[in-house]
Amino acid sequence: MNMPLSSATPVKVLVVDDSILMQKLMTQIIDSAPGFKVIGVAGSAEEGWDAIQELRPDVVTLDLELPGRHGLKLLARVLKQDPLPVLIVSAFGGPGADNTIQALELGAIDFIEKPDGTTHTLDGFMKHLVAALQRAAASRKMLAAARQVAQAAVPTRPAAPPPREPARAGKTSLIAIGASTGGVPAVQTVMRDLAPLRLPIVVVQHMPPGYTAKFAARLATATGLDVHEAVDGDRLKPGMAVVAPGGSRHLEIEERRGEFVCALREGPLVSGHSPSVDVMFHSVARSAGSHAVGILLTGMGRDGADGLLAMRKAGAETLIQSGETCVVNGMPKAAYELGATERVVPLTQIGTAVSQLIGERPNLRTA
Repeated sequence: MNMPLSSATPVKVLVVDDSILMQKLMTQIIDSAPGFKVIGVAGSAEEGWDAIQELRPDVVTLDLELPGRHGLKLLARVLKQDPLPVLIVSAFGGPGADNTIQALELGAIDFIEKPDGTTHTLDGFMKHLVAALQRAAASRKMLAAARQVAQAAVPTRPAAPPPREPARAGKTSLIAIGASTGGVPAVQTVMRDLAPLRLPIVVVQHMPPGYTAKFAARLATATGLDVHEAVDGDRLKPGMAVVAPGGSRHLEIEERRGEFVCALREGPLVSGHSPSVDVMFHSVARSAGSHAVGILLTGMGRDGADGLLAMRKAGAETLIQSGETCVVNGMPKAAYELGATERVVPLTQIGTAVSQLIGERPNLRTA
């Protein structure tokens, strides 16, 4: 779902990239996109900071590999001062993937991969850049509100509950999480708060190949859980979490002989995505029924809304992230409008809310 933009008041974009070729290419693409206008270019972090102060852009595109000061330092400085949507434009996968994930954790709105002439074509780059700019433009007001709420909530974050006993074989409960734009820090926050429950967790975060393994590794470090990219046939166990690998396969959860097992299947896009949150949620509804909890976090569009409704109809507890704490309140809002949940919870309170739900429902107890 793309937000309509008024041509009378174009979104002002600053391009920060040390490549003259990329500066020219991106300027041409952005200026030809309805509702957007490049108001300046910068070739280093220092130039980028000065241009932000002088030009006051609505959105910044940022290459992380810059001469002198790294782009991550500029990003941290910008986000500390002003909740400005920053779109990372990075080289594909490889060593740059860690930096990209770190940028998203810091609060970058989204990222796209630079064209490489083979896997990532110029035509694909043009389409992805415009779509990402539209997501960034849609996030501007919500991003400011989300950061204010998150900052206010940090000092009063409740202490994590004590660890529970792991689930017995055959009675394992399951937590399913879906997210998209703005989801990297949101998923990390929720999983860190859920870690003491020692329940298996499955995650679909919209992200291309080459990044989900890095994302899983960083989640493992942040949460203390055993987190990795899902592998076909993985048996989910207490204290374990899997992230759907980016690419053309959907992640489904099946129940086999009292265990929950991951199944990766090729298939067309569902709700515009592969892997799709909807596909994963529907499979959890079938396999876990009332023994599951579904959580839908920040993201543009409506992926996950139908699946969360299926989970609720199957007896699962369902929650969505509150709009004021979302970077983009698309997916959660769509789920609420469908009646997929009545629980609208601020990001920093989702872990506590799930702990309380599990404590209240005998069929979800892990002891």
